[in-house]
Amino acid sequence: MQDASPSARLPAGIWKIVSVAAIGSFMSQLDATIVNVSIPDLVTTLHAPFSTVQWVVSGYLLALALTLPLNGWLVDRFGGRTIYLGCFAGFTVTSALCALAWSAPSLIAFRVLQGMAGGLLAPMAQMTIARAAGKQLPRVASAVTLPILLAPLLGPVVAGGILSVASWRWIFLLNLPFGLVALLLASMFLPDDRQECRPRRLDIAGLALLSPALIALLYGTDHIGQRTGQVLLCLAVVMGILYLR
Repeated sequence: MQDASPSARLPAGIWKIVSVAAIGSFMSQLDATIVNVSIPDLVTTLHAPFSTVQWVVSGYLLALALTLPLNGWLVDRFGGRTIYLGCFAGFTVTSALCALAWSAPSLIAFRVLQGMAGGLLAPMAQMTIARAAGKQLPRVASAVTLPILLAPLLGPVVAGGILSVASWRWIFLLNLPFGLVALLLASMFLPDDRQECRPRRLDIAGLALLSPALIALLYGTDHIGQRTGQVLLCLAVVMGILYLR
């Protein structure tokens, strides 16, 4: 017989919260790979060398790593719902700016801003769902992780479909309707958790070590064949050891 006790029941409205939060995770991870296919088009239309245009991808990923350590402190200070809405609004606005970029440096700058907003969406979604699900988190965990796993794989496929019929700018314009709908749904369904805020001191020393270590690790791994990449990997290990101490 199925256990119908209150402890075995999912909290009311949990699937609405899961669905809204999953959109943020999906969009953030999708944009990590969706631009890869468009790099040749960007080189041609923006009249920039390949080595420069590569930063459109690298800048986004490094910005993701930069903001991740801030997740817990921001939630404790402002609440998960407030940060999630703010990040999704920032992600949507910066997507529009990317679509309007007039040069490679401007696109890279907007992508860095987009990455800083998107870097908090996935962990914020997981934290929001964990708080709402409580002890029933294992029953909804797959719905949280599936978008994060599928989005990077779907990015190049979606980009290829868009580029076959439109310019690279539509890769970013695609985020606008989804972002606006997600903002509306999030404002309707995500619980207001500001009363649970417990402001705590920001670990400046830890942030100063962990964020650069993550950036050095990502960049160093991507350039492992070059001396610069090898030096950055060693630096990342050193900063990681100092952080753990």
